[in-house]
Formats: sequence, C-alpha cells, structure tokens
Amino acid sequence: MTGASRGLGVFIARALAAEGINLALSARTLAPIEELARELSATGVRCIAIRSDVATAADRDALLSRATAEIGPIDVLVNNAALESNEAFARYSPHDIEQMLNVDLVAPVLLTRALLPSMIERKTGHVINIASLAGKAATPYNVPYSTAKAGLILFSHGLRAELRGTGVSCSVIVPGFISETGMFAEKEQNHGVSVPLIVGTTAPEIVARAVVRALKADVLETIVNPGPMRLSYAFNQVFPTAFSWFLTRIGAMEPFKKIAAGSRGTP
Repeated sequence: MTGASRGLGVFIARALAAEGINLALSARTLAPIEELARELSATGVRCIAIRSDVATAADRDALLSRATAEIGPIDVLVNNAALESNEAFARYSPHDIEQMLNVDLVAPVLLTRALLPSMIERKTGHVINIASLAGKAATPYNVPYSTAKAGLILFSHGLRAELRGTGVSCSVIVPGFISETGMFAEKEQNHGVSVPLIVGTTAPEIVARAVVRALKADVLETIVNPGPMRLSYAFNQVFPTAFSWFLTRIGAMEPFKKIAAGSRGTP
C-alpha cells in the first residue's frame, strides 16, 4: 500500500489489518510508517514499512521486490499516494506539474503493470485505486490533480473490463472532501477555508470501510460523499457546463481560490 504515512492511508491500513490482511506500507517518510507497522503488527498481522518514492522507477522496483520477499506474493495493491497543490495553472512550474502527474497517475499505473503478470498467472489479485471527486468534475486552481485523478478513474474502468475472466479485478474509490485528516483538512486549518454545507465532508473511517467493501464485494467504483452531491455528480455527466455553474454558485470553488492565493507553495 502506497501513501501509508498520513491522512487516509493510515485509516485504510487499519481497516485492512482488521480484516487479517498482511501489509507492506510505503511512504517517502519512514518514521510514521514504522510506527504504524508496529501498531498493526500488534494486532496479529504481518506488517512491514518500506521507504519509497513511487515517482522513481528504482524505488518502485525496490518496493515491490522487498514486499514480495518479506510478505509473499502480492494479492492486493492499494494505490493511495498522492500530491496536491492549489495554484492558478499558469503559475505552476513544469516540474511541479510533472511531479503531481507522476505520483498521482503514472506511479499507480506502472505499479499495477508490474504486479499484473503475477496476479494473472495465479488467477487472483485486486487493484484498488484511490481517486477523488476532483476527477469527476475538475476544479479550478487544482488542474494537475484533477487531471491525474480523472485519468486514474478511467484507468480503473478500462483495466477492470480488460481483466474480466482472469480472476484479477480493479476498483476505484472516489472520495470527496475528507474531514479530520489529510490534505484538505490541513488546508482548512492553515488557510481558514471550509466547504459549503451542501457539499459536505466525509470521515476517513468511512472511506476506509469503502475500500474494504470494494475488495470483498468486487465493486467497480464507489463515490464516498454525503448524499446531495452524489446525485449532482451524476448530473455533471450529462450537463457539465451547468454543473460547473452550479458549483460556482454554491461557493464550492472558493476554497481552492483562497488556498491558491494564500499558499503559493509547491506540492
């Protein structure tokens, strides 16, 4: 599992461990995943921590090699690692755009590609990609992230169709704004932004439960967001221009604009 050091990753790891699944936890920072690995190992599962930058080919290879050597053949891949930065698109540096696309889209695709032959040969395996509602209706001041998450959703759909009948499957989890922890929760605290009530937020435990449910029931796509906006995103597929106007009217775009104005930071 990638991106296990913070945010949603911690909750997903705990939910999977509660199902008795052995885990190889990956992140760029080692100390948090070592602590999490100790916590989860105490529950009776085998859990190891591997420092890895999934944007780097050598790190991806080393991650899969060590995970296989210490845990065994990998049956479940959870692609959770992500970078996000809010900025006007013309102000992003080419490096920052490339970095976000590599971590958020290219790395999950290539990690999946590396594991698929073994999964197909053994006729068992499941890839779970953690996307975002930003990939369903792209938001301003968030264009590279939205682009990557849209690609990840379509990748999941296409791959699942291709794998039908092999014993291997693919699911995509599509959360909206997450409360308490993660990238947006940090921005709420640092920039004093909030989302409109009609948009709503979701507790990280609910997203983690959706991951387990997708794995057990082999669900293709799960949107994790409070009720009203779920229907609205379906409306977007038919009337994208009207939906963009609607999001603007309810103030859903303002947090991204405010964060971009206040941060001027890199991912």
